[in-house]
Amino acid sequence: MTRPTSIGALRSLLESPLATVEDGALIIARDARPSLDLAQTRARLDALADATSARLDRSSTIQEQLAVLADVLYRTAGLRGNRADYNDPRNSYVPDVLERRLGIPVSLAVIISAVARRAGVVADILGFPGHVLVRLGGPNGAIVDPFDRMRALAPADLRELVRRVLGPSAEVRAAHLEPLDMRGVLVRMLTNLRTIHEQRRDHRGALVVCDRLVKLDAGVPARRDRGLHALALGARAAAAADLAFYLSAAPQAPDRVDVERALTRASETANWN
Repeated sequence: MTRPTSIGALRSLLESPLATVEDGALIIARDARPSLDLAQTRARLDALADATSARLDRSSTIQEQLAVLADVLYRTAGLRGNRADYNDPRNSYVPDVLERRLGIPVSLAVIISAVARRAGVVADILGFPGHVLVRLGGPNGAIVDPFDRMRALAPADLRELVRRVLGPSAEVRAAHLEPLDMRGVLVRMLTNLRTIHEQRRDHRGALVVCDRLVKLDAGVPARRDRGLHALALGARAAAAADLAFYLSAAPQAPDRVDVERALTRASETANWN
């Protein structure tokens, strides 16, 4: 297949039956590193898959598949969750994760999924609250934590994870274990990046990410966020358009007063120009 490589190809990627989640993740990575050699990253994934396939066959059990993937990716390749600097944006870019061997749950899950698929192993990325997980072997398979060296999770572990995010009385629901489609994974990845850039007051990085979220139809708030970052960077006309759209689409928004003030600042300057 001809693989999309341009930054603008992210939305059209979703319409291709041959596209993979790592294709989308690599386009996102190229936003940060325009000169990125995507072929090199795919070759690394291929090599990891070859090492996995060499140790598996059709009779391999789910537990054997899990053990081999964990050994190849985490022991031999050295991948691990970046606990020391979770909010480093490089943790979200698959090529950087492969180079630095440090990632966060969603980027590590994309790598597991990409390698597993190449090796003939069924792997689903699950949209668990606050912490993406991976399931091997289909609906009744093993659920593993990509941030913790593919540790298999029992029901008690899942309950502990969900309560960290949703509160001490939360319970695991079936919806928490639903697989994410490609769009869902990419939105999750971009949402993480937006939060990281905003914490760093990196309006330029946040603007690029918000633009991707808008193109993926990630909800009306993405238009507001893009407008606010555009305003911070002085792109007043673009900011006014996004903020006006948000107020029109969400007339009862709880932050309406603040957004109206931002729109006033953007519109006054835009009109003066």
